Amino acid sequence: MNPVYIRLIVYVLSTVAGMIPAAWAGWISYDAAAGMLQISVQGLGGAIAAGLALALGVFKKWGVK
Repeated sequence: MNPVYIRLIVYVLSTVAGMIPAAWAGWISYDAAAGMLQISVQGLGGAIAAGLALALGVFKKWGVK
């Protein structure tokens, strides 16, 4: 697979991957019966910070020629 596609996939999924620790901490929950995703402010901040860290890590590795 072309490294460009891998980089794009990681960029897109970095915020979702950042939500995993927040979900384990209980800041993000999904109610299947109601079809609702509840995100606390701490969870959103953690997901954004983790997603940004992952995106910057990808940029550091592949962003410079």
